[in-house]
Amino acid sequence: MMRLSPVGSLLLPLTLLLQPTLSEYTTSNSTTPHDNSQNCSCYVIESGANSNTPEYFQYYRFFDFRNFADKAGQFTKTPPAVNDSASAGLKPVWDKDQLTTDAWNVDWGIQNWSKPATSDFPTPMANSPANVYILQNEDSNDPFTFLTLRTNRLDDSQTAAEIENEQKNVMHCSMRMLARVKGSKGAVAGFFTFFDDTNESDIEILTDDPTHKIRYTNQPAVDKKGNEVQSASVAPDNLAPWDEWQTHRIDWLDKNSYWFLNDKQVAANTYSVPRKPSGVVINMWSDGGEWSGNMSVGDSAEFQIQWIELAFNTSGPVGGPGGGNKKREALDLEGGTQLDTVEPMMGRDMNEWKRKSKGCEVVCKIDGVKQIGTPEVVSVNKSAATDISVSWGLLLFVGIVSTLVGM
Repeated sequence: MMRLSPVGSLLLPLTLLLQPTLSEYTTSNSTTPHDNSQNCSCYVIESGANSNTPEYFQYYRFFDFRNFADKAGQFTKTPPAVNDSASAGLKPVWDKDQLTTDAWNVDWGIQNWSKPATSDFPTPMANSPANVYILQNEDSNDPFTFLTLRTNRLDDSQTAAEIENEQKNVMHCSMRMLARVKGSKGAVAGFFTFFDDTNESDIEILTDDPTHKIRYTNQPAVDKKGNEVQSASVAPDNLAPWDEWQTHRIDWLDKNSYWFLNDKQVAANTYSVPRKPSGVVINMWSDGGEWSGNMSVGDSAEFQIQWIELAFNTSGPVGGPGGGNKKREALDLEGGTQLDTVEPMMGRDMNEWKRKSKGCEVVCKIDGVKQIGTPEVVSVNKSAATDISVSWGLLLFVGIVSTLVGM
């Protein structure tokens, strides 16, 4: 289901140049999760205080969960609730053909950790793989699918769901998702970057909140004495409803965090902008605390996601500081370049990055494209244009030779 090309597109492989056309290659893969358009070497977005400052990123991922079904009625049954938190982490994933494949596992890890109750968080919580599954739109005329993360309340505990991206060396990014939250009060849906409790940038949807309110936070949100840090969080309450499909976005830049809803900037912050290489986390949870709220026994809530898009730079090894993502690094080696040997692009100094890596020769945009998940070329420098001309000349030559041989 997924085509994996972890190394970005610093060089255009010869094998791709021998495809019929690049446009045909892109189109044939545009409905499945993929890393990049093969003719792009960097990606530009519009961000900043006025949403019109260009920001450049070296890598791109697009995870599309809309096309797992071949027909209507395939993923319409919600898996049974996990009824034992003690064994929740051992429960198997429901949709094994979609969520346990090598293609899935190289990019995403489904979590099974748990945490005990405390005085502040009175409900013990356990993440379960069985709370991550695929559902399908009920309209038979448009039977798209979506990834679902669920939390549900038992008599004396809570089961939850969390997935983490295996790319742990993200250093600045623009991350987006098309998502909605459904279900009972007392739960939290989170979409965030994470290194530690002081390097974290969040989108959090609380089902206790009105549907037009979303929390945007840079951690830490409380100081060492446990007092709330007022400057840490912004919570606009005039937004499009989160229980309907909306496009959510975080732009984590060098000195600023910006949050968008449906391409409109709705929040910004300079407080505690993350400073460490991080991963991307998505979760749905509750622990009975003051922040999450307390779900009633038998209640549940779901975080439903059609796609996730990520443009990013890197710093350090793929597994993050002190770690190592062997799955991703193995694929990097197969592609001929390890991500952790590539110089990260720091801040907005495009000229410095060009001098170091000469990697931004074919600039592609990811906003305002004809098809979401398929970047489009906006500029090509002279050397890249020359290389492309030579490559297409080679392609034409190969075609002529093939025709002559076939005569």
